Amino acid sequence: MAEAFIGLDLGTTGVKAVAFDSDDRQLALSTVPTPTHPTTAGGAEYDADELWAAACEVLRAVAEELAASGHWIESVATASMAEAGVLLDGKGRPVAPIIAWFDKRTEPQLEWWREVVGAERTLAIAATPPRAVFGGAKMLWTREKTPDAWQAGRHWLNMADWAAFRLTGTMATDYSLASRTMLLDLRARQWSDELLDASGLDRSRLAPLIQSGERVGQVTATASAESGLPTGIPVGAGGQDDICAALALGVTEPGMMVDSMGTAEAFVLVIDGVDESGRIGAAGVGQGAHVEPGRNYAMTGLAPGVGRIDDARRNLGLSWNEFLVTPAADEVIESVAVDGQERIDLLLSAAGISDVHHIATGGGSRNERLIERKQALGGRAIHVADETEAAALGAAILGRRALEGFNGK
Repeated sequence: MAEAFIGLDLGTTGVKAVAFDSDDRQLALSTVPTPTHPTTAGGAEYDADELWAAACEVLRAVAEELAASGHWIESVATASMAEAGVLLDGKGRPVAPIIAWFDKRTEPQLEWWREVVGAERTLAIAATPPRAVFGGAKMLWTREKTPDAWQAGRHWLNMADWAAFRLTGTMATDYSLASRTMLLDLRARQWSDELLDASGLDRSRLAPLIQSGERVGQVTATASAESGLPTGIPVGAGGQDDICAALALGVTEPGMMVDSMGTAEAFVLVIDGVDESGRIGAAGVGQGAHVEPGRNYAMTGLAPGVGRIDDARRNLGLSWNEFLVTPAADEVIESVAVDGQERIDLLLSAAGISDVHHIATGGGSRNERLIERKQALGGRAIHVADETEAAALGAAILGRRALEGFNGK
Protein backbone atom coordinates (compact mmCIF):
# COMPACT_ATOMS: atom_id res chain seq x y z
CA MET A 1 0.00 0.00 0.00
CA ALA A 2 1.14 3.57 -0.71
CA GLU A 3 2.04 5.92 2.14
CA ALA A 4 -0.14 8.83 3.27
CA PHE A 5 0.47 11.54 5.86
CA ILE A 6 -2.39 13.52 7.39
CA GLY A 7 -2.42 17.15 8.47
CA LEU A 8 -5.33 18.24 10.66
CA ASP A 9 -6.09 21.98 10.51
CA LEU A 10 -8.27 23.54 13.22
CA GLY A 11 -9.05 26.93 11.70
CA THR A 12 -11.29 29.90 12.40
CA THR A 13 -13.85 28.98 9.76
CA GLY A 14 -13.18 25.32 9.07
CA VAL A 15 -11.86 22.07 10.49
CA LYS A 16 -9.96 20.15 7.81
CA ALA A 17 -8.15 16.87 7.44
CA VAL A 18 -5.91 16.66 4.39
CA ALA A 19 -3.80 13.70 3.30
CA PHE A 20 -0.61 13.99 1.27
CA ASP A 21 1.81 11.52 -0.24
CA SER A 22 5.58 11.52 0.36
CA ASP A 23 6.00 14.10 -2.43
CA ASP A 24 3.49 16.45 -0.75
CA ARG A 25 0.80 15.82 -3.35
CA GLN A 26 -2.73 16.05 -2.02
CA LEU A 27 -4.55 12.71 -1.84
CA ALA A 28 -7.74 13.44 0.08
CA LEU A 29 -9.50 16.29 1.86
CA SER A 30 -12.48 16.62 4.15
CA THR A 31 -13.73 19.81 5.79
CA VAL A 32 -16.58 20.93 8.02
CA PRO A 33 -17.38 24.38 9.41
CA THR A 34 -15.73 25.12 12.73
CA PRO A 35 -18.50 24.80 15.36
CA THR A 36 -18.61 28.35 16.72
CA HIS A 37 -20.80 30.04 19.34
CA PRO A 38 -20.87 33.84 18.81
CA THR A 39 -21.26 36.05 21.87
CA THR A 40 -23.38 39.18 22.18
CA ALA A 41 -20.22 41.29 22.54
CA GLY A 42 -18.91 40.30 19.12
CA GLY A 43 -16.60 37.56 20.31
CA ALA A 44 -16.98 33.83 20.07
CA GLU A 45 -16.45 30.59 21.96
CA TYR A 46 -15.80 27.00 20.99
CA ASP A 47 -16.83 23.83 22.77
CA ALA A 48 -13.82 21.53 22.97
CA ASP A 49 -15.87 18.37 22.64
CA GLU A 50 -17.63 19.76 19.55
CA LEU A 51 -14.24 20.56 18.02
CA TRP A 52 -13.04 17.04 18.71
CA ALA A 53 -16.19 15.62 17.13
CA ALA A 54 -15.58 17.79 14.05
CA ALA A 55 -11.97 16.63 13.90
CA CYS A 56 -13.05 13.00 14.12
CA GLU A 57 -15.61 13.53 11.36
CA VAL A 58 -13.04 14.83 8.88
CA LEU A 59 -10.33 12.39 9.94
CA ARG A 60 -12.67 9.45 9.48
CA ALA A 61 -13.77 10.70 6.05
CA VAL A 62 -10.17 11.01 4.88
CA ALA A 63 -9.18 7.67 6.40
CA GLU A 64 -12.01 5.95 4.55
CA GLU A 65 -11.08 7.61 1.26
CA LEU A 66 -7.44 6.61 1.68
CA ALA A 67 -8.36 3.02 2.46
CA ALA A 68 -10.51 2.87 -0.66
CA SER A 69 -7.61 4.13 -2.79
CA GLY A 70 -5.09 1.72 -1.33
CA HIS A 71 -3.18 4.11 0.93
CA TRP A 72 -1.88 3.44 4.41
CA ILE A 73 -1.80 6.31 6.95
CA GLU A 74 1.70 6.65 8.40
CA SER A 75 1.38 9.67 10.72
CA VAL A 76 -0.67 12.71 11.70
CA ALA A 77 -0.05 16.16 13.21
CA THR A 78 -2.20 19.23 13.80
CA ALA A 79 -2.03 22.92 12.91
CA SER A 80 -4.38 25.29 14.69
CA MET A 81 -5.34 28.87 15.32
CA ALA A 82 -2.90 30.38 17.78
CA GLU A 83 -4.37 32.19 20.77
CA ALA A 84 -7.15 29.83 21.85
CA GLY A 85 -6.78 27.36 24.70
CA VAL A 86 -8.84 24.78 26.53
CA LEU A 87 -8.85 24.38 30.32
CA LEU A 88 -8.99 20.74 31.44
CA ASP A 89 -9.54 19.08 34.79
CA GLY A 90 -7.29 16.41 36.26
CA LYS A 91 -8.91 13.75 34.11
CA GLY A 92 -8.42 15.72 30.89
CA ARG A 93 -12.02 16.87 30.59
CA PRO A 94 -12.86 20.43 29.46
CA VAL A 95 -14.23 22.62 32.25
CA ALA A 96 -14.75 25.90 30.37
CA PRO A 97 -15.48 27.10 26.83
CA ILE A 98 -12.55 27.96 24.57
CA ILE A 99 -12.35 31.73 24.03
CA ALA A 100 -11.81 32.46 20.33
CA TRP A 101 -8.46 33.95 19.43
CA PHE A 102 -10.05 37.20 18.21
CA ASP A 103 -12.35 37.72 21.23
CA LYS A 104 -11.78 41.13 22.87
CA ARG A 105 -13.24 40.37 26.30
CA THR A 106 -9.71 40.21 27.74
CA GLU A 107 -8.87 43.92 27.29
CA PRO A 108 -9.16 44.58 31.08
CA GLN A 109 -6.81 41.68 31.77
CA LEU A 110 -4.35 43.16 29.29
CA GLU A 111 -4.37 46.45 31.18
CA TRP A 112 -3.74 44.58 34.43
CA TRP A 113 -0.88 42.70 32.80
CA ARG A 114 0.71 45.91 31.57
CA GLU A 115 0.48 47.48 35.02
CA VAL A 116 1.51 44.48 37.13
CA VAL A 117 3.70 42.30 34.92
CA GLY A 118 4.90 45.12 32.70
CA ALA A 119 5.13 45.62 28.96
CA GLU A 120 8.92 46.07 28.99
CA ARG A 121 9.49 42.92 31.02
CA THR A 122 7.21 40.92 28.72
CA LEU A 123 9.00 42.22 25.65
CA ALA A 124 12.40 41.48 27.15
CA ILE A 125 11.54 37.86 27.95
CA ALA A 126 8.76 36.76 25.59
CA ALA A 127 9.96 39.05 22.75
CA THR A 128 6.45 40.29 22.09
CA PRO A 129 4.40 43.26 23.25
CA PRO A 130 1.52 42.22 25.54
CA ARG A 131 -1.77 41.75 23.69
CA ALA A 132 -5.29 40.95 24.77
CA VAL A 133 -5.57 37.99 22.39
CA PHE A 134 -2.68 36.06 23.93
CA GLY A 135 -3.25 32.96 26.01
CA GLY A 136 -1.99 34.52 29.22
CA ALA A 137 -4.73 37.17 29.11
CA LYS A 138 -7.33 34.47 28.49
CA MET A 139 -6.06 32.52 31.48
CA LEU A 140 -6.40 35.64 33.64
CA TRP A 141 -9.95 36.23 32.38
CA THR A 142 -10.92 32.64 33.14
CA ARG A 143 -9.40 32.87 36.62
CA GLU A 144 -11.25 36.11 37.36
CA LYS A 145 -14.61 35.55 35.68
CA THR A 146 -15.11 31.79 36.10
CA PRO A 147 -13.31 30.96 39.36
CA ASP A 148 -15.03 27.61 39.80
CA ALA A 149 -13.82 26.45 36.40
CA TRP A 150 -10.35 27.80 37.09
CA GLN A 151 -10.19 25.99 40.41
CA ALA A 152 -11.29 22.76 38.75
CA GLY A 153 -8.78 23.23 35.92
CA ARG A 154 -5.42 21.54 36.04
CA HIS A 155 -4.14 21.87 32.47
CA TRP A 156 -4.18 24.51 29.73
CA LEU A 157 -3.70 23.29 26.17
CA ASN A 158 -3.71 25.16 22.88
CA MET A 159 -6.03 23.86 20.19
CA ALA A 160 -3.46 21.73 18.34
CA ASP A 161 -2.21 20.45 21.70
CA TRP A 162 -5.77 19.43 22.56
CA ALA A 163 -6.16 17.45 19.37
CA ALA A 164 -2.84 15.68 19.96
CA PHE A 165 -3.87 14.92 23.54
CA ARG A 166 -7.15 13.40 22.39
CA LEU A 167 -5.25 11.27 19.89
CA THR A 168 -2.48 10.12 22.24
CA GLY A 169 -3.38 10.80 25.86
CA THR A 170 -0.16 12.84 26.17
CA MET A 171 0.01 16.58 26.85
CA ALA A 172 2.63 18.71 25.12
CA THR A 173 2.92 22.21 23.66
CA ASP A 174 5.15 23.18 20.76
CA TYR A 175 7.19 26.37 20.81
CA SER A 176 5.22 28.15 18.07
CA LEU A 177 1.96 27.94 20.02
CA ALA A 178 3.71 28.60 23.33
CA SER A 179 4.94 31.84 21.74
CA ARG A 180 1.33 33.06 21.67
CA THR A 181 0.77 32.86 25.43
CA MET A 182 3.06 35.72 26.64
CA LEU A 183 4.62 33.13 28.97
CA LEU A 184 7.47 31.68 26.88
CA ASP A 185 11.07 32.78 27.32
CA LEU A 186 11.79 32.85 23.59
CA ARG A 187 15.57 32.81 23.89
CA ALA A 188 15.67 29.92 26.37
CA ARG A 189 12.77 28.05 24.74
CA GLN A 190 11.21 27.39 28.15
CA TRP A 191 8.32 28.66 30.23
CA SER A 192 9.31 31.86 32.01
CA ASP A 193 9.18 31.53 35.78
CA GLU A 194 9.53 35.30 36.04
CA LEU A 195 6.44 36.01 33.93
CA LEU A 196 4.48 33.23 35.61
CA ASP A 197 5.35 34.49 39.08
CA ALA A 198 4.54 38.09 38.18
CA SER A 199 1.16 37.14 36.73
CA GLY A 200 0.27 34.65 39.45
CA LEU A 201 -0.27 31.90 36.91
CA ASP A 202 0.67 28.35 37.83
CA ARG A 203 3.38 26.63 35.79
CA SER A 204 1.86 23.24 36.57
CA ARG A 205 -1.09 24.08 34.30
CA LEU A 206 1.21 24.41 31.29
CA ALA A 207 2.22 21.36 29.29
CA PRO A 208 5.82 20.25 28.72
CA LEU A 209 7.42 22.02 25.76
CA ILE A 210 8.39 20.13 22.62
CA GLN A 211 9.81 20.99 19.21
CA SER A 212 7.36 20.82 16.31
CA GLY A 213 7.90 17.54 14.49
CA GLU A 214 8.89 15.59 17.58
CA ARG A 215 6.67 12.66 18.50
CA VAL A 216 3.96 13.42 21.06
CA GLY A 217 2.80 9.82 21.19
CA GLN A 218 0.81 7.37 19.15
CA VAL A 219 -2.88 7.02 18.33
CA THR A 220 -4.62 5.13 21.12
CA ALA A 221 -7.24 2.45 20.62
CA THR A 222 -9.93 4.84 21.92
CA ALA A 223 -8.87 7.62 19.53
CA SER A 224 -8.71 5.12 16.68
CA ALA A 225 -12.30 4.06 17.30
CA GLU A 226 -13.42 7.70 17.33
CA SER A 227 -11.35 9.06 14.44
CA GLY A 228 -10.84 6.12 12.12
CA LEU A 229 -7.05 6.52 12.27
CA PRO A 230 -4.98 3.34 12.67
CA THR A 231 -4.01 2.47 16.22
CA GLY A 232 -0.36 3.06 17.00
CA ILE A 233 0.63 5.50 14.24
CA PRO A 234 2.86 8.39 15.37
CA VAL A 235 1.34 11.74 16.28
CA GLY A 236 3.76 14.61 15.77
CA ALA A 237 3.77 17.98 17.50
CA GLY A 238 2.25 20.46 15.08
CA GLY A 239 2.03 24.19 15.56
CA GLN A 240 0.40 27.51 14.80
CA ASP A 241 -1.41 27.42 11.46
CA ASP A 242 0.35 30.40 9.88
CA ILE A 243 3.77 29.04 10.86
CA CYS A 244 2.94 25.55 9.64
CA ALA A 245 1.94 27.15 6.34
CA ALA A 246 5.30 28.91 6.21
CA LEU A 247 7.06 25.56 6.57
CA ALA A 248 4.99 24.01 3.79
CA LEU A 249 5.83 26.87 1.45
CA GLY A 250 9.55 26.74 2.17
CA VAL A 251 9.53 30.01 4.12
CA THR A 252 12.22 28.95 6.57
CA GLU A 253 15.17 31.25 5.79
CA PRO A 254 15.74 34.83 7.00
CA GLY A 255 14.44 37.38 4.51
CA MET A 256 11.49 35.26 3.42
CA MET A 257 7.90 36.22 4.25
CA VAL A 258 4.60 34.43 3.96
CA ASP A 259 1.45 36.51 3.55
CA SER A 260 -1.35 34.36 4.92
CA MET A 261 -4.45 35.88 3.34
CA GLY A 262 -7.33 34.39 5.27
CA THR A 263 -10.23 35.93 7.20
CA ALA A 264 -7.49 37.76 9.05
CA GLU A 265 -4.21 38.48 7.27
CA ALA A 266 -0.88 37.55 8.84
CA PHE A 267 2.56 38.63 7.62
CA VAL A 268 5.22 36.22 8.91
CA LEU A 269 8.85 37.23 8.33
CA VAL A 270 11.56 34.68 9.13
CA ILE A 271 14.37 36.07 11.29
CA ASP A 272 17.54 34.47 12.61
CA GLY A 273 17.26 34.58 16.39
CA VAL A 274 15.64 37.07 18.73
CA ASP A 275 16.05 40.70 17.65
CA GLU A 276 18.49 42.30 20.09
CA SER A 277 18.34 45.78 18.54
CA GLY A 278 14.97 46.55 20.08
CA ARG A 279 13.57 47.85 16.79
CA ILE A 280 11.05 45.06 16.27
CA GLY A 281 9.56 45.38 19.73
CA ALA A 282 9.55 49.18 19.54
CA ALA A 283 7.44 48.89 16.38
CA GLY A 284 4.86 46.88 18.29
CA VAL A 285 5.70 43.74 16.31
CA GLY A 286 5.77 40.38 18.05
CA GLN A 287 8.33 37.62 17.66
CA GLY A 288 7.92 33.90 18.13
CA ALA A 289 9.33 30.47 17.47
CA HIS A 290 9.13 29.03 13.97
CA VAL A 291 8.20 25.36 13.62
CA GLU A 292 11.55 24.95 11.83
CA PRO A 293 14.21 24.36 14.51
CA GLY A 294 16.52 27.29 15.20
CA ARG A 295 14.35 29.82 13.42
CA ASN A 296 12.22 32.64 14.76
CA TYR A 297 9.74 34.94 13.09
CA ALA A 298 8.44 38.47 13.38
CA MET A 299 4.74 38.77 12.69
CA THR A 300 2.16 41.46 12.23
CA GLY A 301 -1.24 41.38 10.62
CA LEU A 302 -4.71 42.69 9.90
CA ALA A 303 -7.86 41.59 11.69
CA PRO A 304 -10.14 41.63 9.87
CA GLY A 305 -8.08 41.35 6.73
CA VAL A 306 -9.21 39.80 3.47
CA GLY A 307 -12.44 38.89 5.23
CA ARG A 308 -13.48 42.52 4.77
CA ILE A 309 -13.98 41.86 1.06
CA ASP A 310 -16.46 39.06 1.59
CA ASP A 311 -18.21 41.05 4.32
CA ALA A 312 -18.75 43.90 1.85
CA ARG A 313 -20.13 41.49 -0.74
CA ARG A 314 -22.54 39.91 1.74
CA ASN A 315 -23.73 43.30 2.96
CA LEU A 316 -24.76 44.12 -0.61
CA GLY A 317 -26.39 40.73 -1.13
CA LEU A 318 -24.48 40.14 -4.37
CA SER A 319 -22.76 37.18 -5.98
CA TRP A 320 -18.99 37.41 -6.46
CA ASN A 321 -19.29 38.23 -10.16
CA GLU A 322 -21.89 40.92 -9.46
CA PHE A 323 -19.87 42.38 -6.61
CA LEU A 324 -16.54 42.62 -8.44
CA VAL A 325 -17.86 45.17 -10.97
CA THR A 326 -19.12 47.57 -8.28
CA PRO A 327 -17.32 50.64 -6.88
CA ALA A 328 -17.65 49.02 -3.45
CA ALA A 329 -15.36 46.20 -4.60
CA ASP A 330 -12.72 48.66 -5.78
CA GLU A 331 -12.91 50.51 -2.49
CA VAL A 332 -12.57 47.52 -0.19
CA ILE A 333 -9.83 45.87 -2.27
CA GLU A 334 -7.87 49.12 -2.18
CA SER A 335 -8.29 49.44 1.58
CA VAL A 336 -7.11 45.87 2.23
CA ALA A 337 -4.10 46.34 -0.06
CA VAL A 338 -3.11 49.71 1.43
CA ASP A 339 -3.53 48.58 5.04
CA GLY A 340 -1.54 45.44 4.32
CA GLN A 341 1.30 47.35 2.70
CA GLU A 342 1.50 49.63 5.72
CA ARG A 343 1.97 46.57 7.94
CA ILE A 344 4.60 45.11 5.60
CA ASP A 345 6.54 48.39 5.51
CA LEU A 346 6.47 48.52 9.31
CA LEU A 347 7.64 44.92 9.59
CA LEU A 348 10.53 45.24 7.14
CA SER A 349 11.68 48.54 8.57
CA ALA A 350 11.70 47.14 12.11
CA ALA A 351 13.65 44.08 10.98
CA GLY A 352 16.15 46.20 9.04
CA ILE A 353 15.33 44.48 5.75
CA SER A 354 15.02 46.41 2.50
CA ASP A 355 13.54 43.64 0.39
CA VAL A 356 11.84 40.33 0.95
CA HIS A 357 10.85 37.17 -0.90
CA HIS A 358 7.06 37.49 -0.62
CA ILE A 359 4.87 34.37 -0.87
CA ALA A 360 1.08 34.61 -0.60
CA THR A 361 -1.26 31.83 0.44
CA GLY A 362 -4.83 31.45 1.65
CA GLY A 363 -8.16 32.19 0.03
CA GLY A 364 -7.39 35.86 -0.52
CA SER A 365 -4.38 35.01 -2.66
CA ARG A 366 -6.80 33.79 -5.36
CA ASN A 367 -8.13 37.34 -5.75
CA GLU A 368 -6.09 38.49 -8.76
CA ARG A 369 -7.12 42.13 -8.44
CA LEU A 370 -6.00 42.23 -4.84
CA ILE A 371 -2.65 40.60 -5.65
CA GLU A 372 -2.06 43.02 -8.54
CA ARG A 373 -2.77 46.00 -6.31
CA LYS A 374 -0.52 44.69 -3.54
CA GLN A 375 2.32 44.19 -6.03
CA ALA A 376 1.92 47.73 -7.34
CA LEU A 377 1.96 49.22 -3.86
CA GLY A 378 4.91 47.15 -2.67
CA GLY A 379 6.96 47.43 -5.83
CA ARG A 380 7.88 43.74 -5.70
CA ALA A 381 6.60 40.47 -7.11
CA ILE A 382 4.30 38.35 -4.99
CA HIS A 383 4.59 34.63 -5.56
CA VAL A 384 1.18 33.01 -5.12
CA ALA A 385 1.55 29.51 -3.73
CA ASP A 386 -0.01 26.68 -5.70
CA GLU A 387 -0.74 24.73 -2.51
CA THR A 388 -4.21 25.66 -1.28
CA GLU A 389 -3.94 23.80 2.04
CA ALA A 390 -0.55 25.01 3.25
CA ALA A 391 -1.29 24.84 6.99
CA ALA A 392 -2.45 21.23 6.71
CA LEU A 393 0.56 20.37 4.54
CA GLY A 394 2.89 21.90 7.12
CA ALA A 395 1.26 19.75 9.79
CA ALA A 396 1.58 16.66 7.60
CA ILE A 397 5.29 17.38 7.10
CA LEU A 398 5.72 17.64 10.88
CA GLY A 399 3.88 14.36 11.34
CA ARG A 400 6.22 12.77 8.82
CA ARG A 401 9.21 14.05 10.81
CA ALA A 402 7.77 12.34 13.89
CA LEU A 403 7.58 9.08 11.95
CA GLU A 404 11.22 9.46 10.92
CA GLY A 405 12.37 9.87 14.53
CA PHE A 406 13.00 13.63 14.48
CA ASN A 407 14.70 14.68 17.74
CA GLY A 408 14.11 18.43 17.53
CA LYS A 409 17.55 19.34 16.18
